[in-house]
Amino acid sequence: MIDTIRVKFPLALTDFQKLMWNCVTTRVKDGEREKYIYNPESGGTVFRFTYFPESFDGSPMLTLEFSLPKLIFGNNYQMVENIQEAIKLANEKLAKVRDIPKLDLAEGILIRLDLCYNHQVGEAVNDYINALGCLDYPHRRTKGHRYEGVEYRSKHKTTKFYDKQHESRHEEAFGILRQEITFLKGKDVQRLLENKKPTLPDLDLVTISEALKDDLQNLHLLNNSIATYDMALQKLCDAYGSEAGIYYFGLLIAKMERSRKQIINKTQMHPRSLDRKLKKIVDLDMPLTLVDRKTPLPPLTIDL
Repeated sequence: MIDTIRVKFPLALTDFQKLMWNCVTTRVKDGEREKYIYNPESGGTVFRFTYFPESFDGSPMLTLEFSLPKLIFGNNYQMVENIQEAIKLANEKLAKVRDIPKLDLAEGILIRLDLCYNHQVGEAVNDYINALGCLDYPHRRTKGHRYEGVEYRSKHKTTKFYDKQHESRHEEAFGILRQEITFLKGKDVQRLLENKKPTLPDLDLVTISEALKDDLQNLHLLNNSIATYDMALQKLCDAYGSEAGIYYFGLLIAKMERSRKQIINKTQMHPRSLDRKLKKIVDLDMPLTLVDRKTPLPPLTIDL
């Protein structure tokens, strides 16, 4: 459910604590700006602390970024399901970190949030990754990493699907296709949680589930299987007749191999005309990708 978080606190370091941190000075328009960095490690978890004696409003600010499941479980493939219990355990571990102020994670304002879900797909992880690499997410850029994963990127928000065993190097993570949403901007977290000062206790299973489902819906994956080549051709011909069905099948293949912009440039088709034709395919509950195997890939579902 939750992986990496970044929170901020309106707290000041003592002079002694600042001696233990690394001071970095950067030039700004009206002079110089100081910040202090401290990256202690505890049980394999790296805490990324940053302290600004004067933040954007002139007051002190302390930020902390780390992987919540890594801290709680010692790995980042298990999902945090009880947020209150996770906060309690995290506070206990933070209390043992030297040279930091006393912190209550529940009071930190969320300025980065990673939501995640483990899809248990067994040996089909690579099949999903290869198929997902052909999809477009509205207003995002698709970037594939062969046999590792695919991401749909925008400036402040990214959705990723990847092989969790490959990433974590834990055998226990075999068969996990990880879906992950990263909110890198505080305002996006505010909108998600409908709170100008969002905190971890504001998160609930319904909010997390809906955000993950929205991602699947934007990719036309929600409740839809990924068809084989033979099944797609048959379905399109059954719905639209053999002549039109073959045309839409060819368009589907073209869309898998080329971007929307490339298709428009090559065919001189009007963008709205292309969208209408692609809609004919997705109207049959078919994502705009196929899988090269004998059986379709089952729908990805969120069960929280």
